[in-house]
Amino acid sequence: MLELERLSTVKATGDGAGMVTLICFVGYDFQRIIDGVNFFRANYPIEAIYLLYDKKKDVYGYASRLNAKALENALSFAGSKPTLVPLNPQSYEDVFATLYKILKEESGKGRKVLIDATSTSKEGIGAAVTCALMFYDVGVYIVPPNERGWHIPTPNTPEFNEWFNKVRNVRGLQPQLIYLPGQRLDQPSEDEERILLALESRGGKAESIKSIIEWCGEDSSSPAVKNKYSRLIRKLLKDGLIQLDFSTKTKRVKLSGFGKVLAKAIKSAKVQKPEAVISVKRQEAPPSDIEATL
Repeated sequence: MLELERLSTVKATGDGAGMVTLICFVGYDFQRIIDGVNFFRANYPIEAIYLLYDKKKDVYGYASRLNAKALENALSFAGSKPTLVPLNPQSYEDVFATLYKILKEESGKGRKVLIDATSTSKEGIGAAVTCALMFYDVGVYIVPPNERGWHIPTPNTPEFNEWFNKVRNVRGLQPQLIYLPGQRLDQPSEDEERILLALESRGGKAESIKSIIEWCGEDSSSPAVKNKYSRLIRKLLKDGLIQLDFSTKTKRVKLSGFGKVLAKAIKSAKVQKPEAVISVKRQEAPPSDIEATL
C-alpha cells in the first residue's frame, strides 16, 4: 500500500514516471473532494484526475452528476480537465472493474495513484481497498469533515425522534460479500511482533538494526543474531510494516503507517481489558417513546 511518506520523494520526469494520479469518487460531497485534491496538488505533482460519478437514474445519481460537473470545472488546471467516468457505486463488481482498468493503465505508466473514498458507498470502499491491494503504488484516503453530525437533529427533540426512527428501521437487501483476493497478509511471527512492539514503544523508529536487537534483549555482536534480525527486517519491509532510510550509514528503521496501526493492535491484544459497557449520556438519549420500544 502506498505510504504518504513515500510520496515526498516523488519528482516529475519527462516520461510521466513519478507523477501522481488522483481517482475521486463523487457522491454528495463537493467541497471535501476539492480540499483533498488541493492538499495533494500543493505537495505533489498531479498528472491526472479521474472523477467517478454515479450513473444510476435515481436521486443519488442526480446529486452525483451535479457534483461531478461542478468538480470538472473546479478541478481544471492549466488547460487540463479531469476525466469523468460513470459507474454504479452500489455494485461491487462494477466499481472494482472500473478501478482495475484505470489502475492498470496508470500503474503501467509508472504513476503513483491515490483513491479518494470520501464520497462513495460501502461497496465502493470495499472495492477500492481490495483493488488497491493488488497494486504496489496505490493508496486510499478519505477527507474527514470539519464538522461531524451536522445533518443529525438535536437529541431529545421531535425532529430527532422522527429521524432516528426512520434511519434505524430502513430495511436491508440480501447481504453482499466484499470479495477479497486469496493471498492474505501473513500474521507476524513472535519475533516480528517483538520488533514491531519495540519500535512502537520507542516512538516508531530506531537509529539502526543494532538498536532493535538490543531492545529485544539479544546480543548485537553475534553474527548469528545479526543474520536473524536482517532476515526479520527484510520480511517486515516486504510486508510493508517498516521503512528503511538508506540515507544514513546505519539504515534508520521506522514503522510504516500500517505498521503503526498493526503494532498498536498487537499491543492492545496482549492486554486483557474488561468487557465494554455501552453508556448513553442523558442529552444523547432518544426520546421516551423510543425508550419504550427497547
